[in-house]
Amino acid sequence: MRLHHFNPKKEKKGLIYKVFVAVAAIQITLLVSFGSYVVTRTILEDEAEFKAPPSVEKVDHAPKEQKVRVERQQKRSSKLTKRIQISNPNTVNTPEVKIELPASFTSGGGISTISDKQINANMKIAISTVNLFGLSAKAEKILVCIDASPYLMTDERGGLDTYKVIREDIKKLVNQLPSTSLFNLMAFDVTAGTRMSFFQPNLVAATTLNKKMACGWIDPINSSLNLLGVRGPQYNLKYDFIPQPPTQVGANNIYRVYQAALEQGADAIWFLTTRWVSPDRVRMPMSDAEIVRLQKAQEKYANDRLRALRAAKWTDEQQAMYEYQITRLRADGIKKGREWVRKTNQDRKAKGIPLYVGTAQDAAYEQKLIAKYNGPTPPSIGGRVKPPQPRYKAYGAKGIFSYYQKKLLKDIYYERNLKPPVVNMIIFKGKDEVIKKEEMNGARSFCVSNNGGRVRVLRGLKAVKD
Repeated sequence: MRLHHFNPKKEKKGLIYKVFVAVAAIQITLLVSFGSYVVTRTILEDEAEFKAPPSVEKVDHAPKEQKVRVERQQKRSSKLTKRIQISNPNTVNTPEVKIELPASFTSGGGISTISDKQINANMKIAISTVNLFGLSAKAEKILVCIDASPYLMTDERGGLDTYKVIREDIKKLVNQLPSTSLFNLMAFDVTAGTRMSFFQPNLVAATTLNKKMACGWIDPINSSLNLLGVRGPQYNLKYDFIPQPPTQVGANNIYRVYQAALEQGADAIWFLTTRWVSPDRVRMPMSDAEIVRLQKAQEKYANDRLRALRAAKWTDEQQAMYEYQITRLRADGIKKGREWVRKTNQDRKAKGIPLYVGTAQDAAYEQKLIAKYNGPTPPSIGGRVKPPQPRYKAYGAKGIFSYYQKKLLKDIYYERNLKPPVVNMIIFKGKDEVIKKEEMNGARSFCVSNNGGRVRVLRGLKAVKD
C-alpha cells in the first residue's frame, strides 16, 4: 500500500481559504479609510478656540460611615410588675425646720448670738455660739454632760436648789437652739462605778418636739429625794476603754464618761461636774516582766510582815478580832448616820430648808458618828518592813488623746473630715471649798488639749445662780 503525505504547497486552495482572504482585504480597506477621517477630525478640532466647560458640582453619593451603639434589649419578663403606692403627702409627718435668730443673753445658759451658717457635707446645720455658765463655743452639734451624783447637791453647794438652777439653764439652752442644730444630753454618776444615760442614743435635730422631750427628760433628775441619780438605760461604750492597771480603773471612771461623749460625734462638749481626775493620774498598765517582779516583791513583803508580827507577839487571832471590831464600829456609825439623815430632813422640810442629799455613810463621817476603837492594835512595823509600791507610767493629756486618735477619733471624726470637739468644763465646789492646784491644773490641761477648751469653777449656790 502506498502512503500519501500532505503538503500544503501542493494542495489546491479551497473555498474557505478564499473567503478568509476576501474578509481580510475588506477589513484593511475600512481601517485605512476611517483612520484618515479620525486624524483629519482631530486636527481641525485642535485649531478651534478652546472654551473650558462649566464646572460641575461634585456630589458624593457614597454613604457615610456612622458609629452605631448597639445595646442588648432586655427580654420582656412574664412576671407581673408590682405597683408602688405612695401615700398622700398631707398625712406624712415631716420634721420642722425653722431657723430663728434669738436675742442675745447676757447671763445664764443659752445662745448668745448666731454668728454664721454653713452647709455640712450631708445636711444644712446652723453654727451657733452656745454659752453655758459663761463658757461659750461655736458649734453645729452640741452635747451637754451633767453630773447627777449626790455630791453636786451637798449643803455647801446649795442642796437640791443647785440642781434646779442647773436644770433650768440647760433647758433654756436647749429651747434657744435653732432647729437646724443637732444636740443631745447625758447624765452620769461615777461615785460607785460608772452610770451613764443619754436623752437619745444619738444626736438629734433641735426640732420643737425634740426640745420638749429633752426638757421632759431632764426635769425629774435630782428633783427630789426619791428621784436622785441617773435615770434611763445604761450606755455601754462602743470602743475599747483606755487600758489601765486593775487597781486604777475605778479611780478614773470619769474618762469613761469622756469616751462616751466622744462616741456621740459632737463638735462641742460641756461637762458639768464636781471634780475631775487629772490626766497625769491615769496610768498605763505594766508589762509582763514588771508584773512578775511586783508579784515576787509582794510575796517577800507578806513573809517579812508575818515574821515581824510574830516577833512582836501579835497572833492571827488578835488580827482577826481587830478587823472584826473595826468593821462593827463602822456599821454602827452608818446606822446612826441613816437615822441622822432621816431626822435632819424632817426638820429641814418643816422649816423649808433644802434637804440633805448625802448618803448615810457620808453623814457618819461628816458628823463623826463612828466610834473610836480603843482595843489593842497591830504593832507598827513600817520602819522595818515596807510594802512594795507598783510604779506605773502616766498617760497624761497627750497620751490619752493619742490613744483615742488611733481608732475612735479616726472613725468618728477624721474619716468624715471633722475636727475633734472643743471640751469645756464647769466644776461645782462648796462655798468655802478650795479646789486643789493639782485638780485645777489637770482639768485645765485636759480641756486645752481638746481644741483649746476652758474651765470655770463655781462655788456655792450664789455663784451658780449668778
